[in-house]
Amino acid sequence: MNQQSMQKNKFSTRQLTFIGLMAAIVFVSNYIQFKIPIGIGGDMTRIHVANAFCLLGGIVLGPVAGGLSAGIGSALFDILDPVFITSAPFTFVFKFLMAFVAGLVAGKRRLNTTACRNLIAASAGQMLYIALYIGKKFITYYFFHREPIDVVLATCTTSLISSLVNAVISVLLVVLLVPAFSKILKSMHA
Repeated sequence: MNQQSMQKNKFSTRQLTFIGLMAAIVFVSNYIQFKIPIGIGGDMTRIHVANAFCLLGGIVLGPVAGGLSAGIGSALFDILDPVFITSAPFTFVFKFLMAFVAGLVAGKRRLNTTACRNLIAASAGQMLYIALYIGKKFITYYFFHREPIDVVLATCTTSLISSLVNAVISVLLVVLLVPAFSKILKSMHA
């Protein structure tokens, strides 16, 4: 691998700064929440705004940088909350993929996307996340915890409802926030 292709794969100091800043925003936004107990072993689901900032990172920073900011910020939140600490590795991967997909769908002209394109990008990322999250929950409770199927389905349904509420909140926030964040990044020549 030559020097030029190696440098192409590295993040600049400015990009690392934006990744860190967006990860901090994702982390803090996780605290804007309502926890909902779902009854199995103290498990919780939440209504929160953090997914909006994960998706926003993917759209304005691009798939990889946005994915890293979403994964890092969300996993740090999980690590610091005893209820979610065991989910941190999954959270990193799932939130990374959510932002990555949103960034891919937004495309290379992400700072100049339309509201419709942002809506589609945010929806695609959010739907992937919901599928991963509910799939993990089903597999965990049914195959590892050996819970009865009716308990598993009830738990997954509760989580699905809160995830859909989160999705609506997140997608609407993203459509409203992308223009402002894009303007800031353009003014900083990001």
